[in-house]
Amino acid sequence: MKKVIIAVVGIMGMMLAGCSSNKSTAKPSSTISVVNHAQKAAHQVKSGNIVLVTKNTQNKKTSTGKMTAKFHLNPMIVQAKLNNAAGLVKNYDYFIDGRTVYIHADNNWSKQLLPKKSPLIKSVRRQVTGSAAVKAMDYLKKHLKLQKNKTTDVLSYNGQGKLGSMVAKKIILAEANHSESTKNVLKKVKITKFSYKYTLDKKTYLPVQTYIYMQYQDKSSKKSVTEAVTGNYTNVNKVKKFKVPAYIKRNAPSTNQVNE
Repeated sequence: MKKVIIAVVGIMGMMLAGCSSNKSTAKPSSTISVVNHAQKAAHQVKSGNIVLVTKNTQNKKTSTGKMTAKFHLNPMIVQAKLNNAAGLVKNYDYFIDGRTVYIHADNNWSKQLLPKKSPLIKSVRRQVTGSAAVKAMDYLKKHLKLQKNKTTDVLSYNGQGKLGSMVAKKIILAEANHSESTKNVLKKVKITKFSYKYTLDKKTYLPVQTYIYMQYQDKSSKKSVTEAVTGNYTNVNKVKKFKVPAYIKRNAPSTNQVNE
């Protein structure tokens, strides 16, 4: 089963208010206050709906991938639909229930048992909760901008230097479960642009939209690739617990356990 690259949410700023010698009584800036609330709220996400759209552009051609999902955690159950306009991933639906993944492809359901501590399960959990992006908050904490709107706050960062490159690579590694192959690929590319935006609800501090943009260049060929990932969240912590329909469980034949 192909993984949709997702991209990620979150950001955390951390500036000291003033230069008072009594730092313990210093109040955090408005940006830091919002960031702290956003980070805390992100760790309290239990359910929701999410639409993830990934756009990859190279050689002046853009391919688009999309995942629409409903999820509930503890225990984790995910219902999702995948679509890749470039044809790399055919349209199909799936459920993940514990260690079992139910896949609907070619008009038939099948099921596979995933191993314990499956990287695939960890990856899907990161995708639906945006937890990898929340970690990025720590790296961007001193460089965030805050925009206040009527119903939302927006935390953002744009950069072309070492910080943006470092954060981009950490996000890529996290999404690839820190595989050695990904580490080797990253040695051969240079991150030239990195943008990050996290929109949160003004009252609850829960995520509303996430956006991350990367541009990277192959060091030898000098060819550039851009990737933009947008995540839209709705009904966060309002999705009632659901189950895999009984008819799917009854009619889905088992295939071999997969090593993902």
